[in-house]
Amino acid sequence: MQFHPLVIGALYPGIERGLKADLLSTQALSGTAHPICTAHVVAGHGIVTDVLNVPSDTVAAQLEHVFETQLPTAAKVGIIGDAAAANHVFEHLSTMDGPVVYDLTVSGPSGEDVLGQRGLKAATSHLEIPDLVTLRRQDAALVAGMEIPSLDDAQVAAQRVAQQGAAQVLLRCGKLPTHFYETDNSPPDYALDLFFDGEDFALFEAPRLANIDALHGASSGLLLPVLRNLQAGDAYEEALQKAKGRVSEALRTANQQPSAHQSSTFFDALENAPTLSEVKED
Repeated sequence: MQFHPLVIGALYPGIERGLKADLLSTQALSGTAHPICTAHVVAGHGIVTDVLNVPSDTVAAQLEHVFETQLPTAAKVGIIGDAAAANHVFEHLSTMDGPVVYDLTVSGPSGEDVLGQRGLKAATSHLEIPDLVTLRRQDAALVAGMEIPSLDDAQVAAQRVAQQGAAQVLLRCGKLPTHFYETDNSPPDYALDLFFDGEDFALFEAPRLANIDALHGASSGLLLPVLRNLQAGDAYEEALQKAKGRVSEALRTANQQPSAHQSSTFFDALENAPTLSEVKED
């Protein structure tokens, strides 16, 4: 199966994040990505200095060029730029035959606003186009308009995102207590991903690894395998289950290395990591 995804997002020079992580993840899956740059993020050593959006006309030109000269088989969307760029992106994606995963990103790793209110309104007005909308917990709180201190709240937030048009929602919760009354206790030593298909929930668990904070690109390492599995015809929960197992094994391998080498080790390990995982139905 040929895997040639369109990857739309921000360029982080010198960091394996955003488009660079998408390209490395696609390469680990024996695919070739077609990148579309929507923003240039000035960042390094855990500090983001500036976010420079690519002009929307330039985003549109990149999209037109790829669709005229290439045949992308799927699409993964990350940081999307301003409102006009968002409209251009989803206009083109609405014509695609392959699966589309949208990692709805409102804030950057240091809390910086990478979308803005107009951009967020434009993005959420097109949530019916992606096959799967994924969000980190902090971004889900902004989109859903609520705090998410527990898994109970995460379920409500996922439902609110679905009410805005998303057919399938994956909320990446991280370390999150199961119930609100547990929030005063220490968070669990495993990370949670909550999937909602509009009717039912499925919960994915994986060990939360210590000393992995220096690693960038893990979200690409999860979502590109999900996208490839969907392209291959897997059902959503199966696609997520396989991808979660693959990225967990790659993270475990990277965790055994000094922090300076974790990112390169992670993408190398992603290529050959097994795909088994556990999924719990709610």
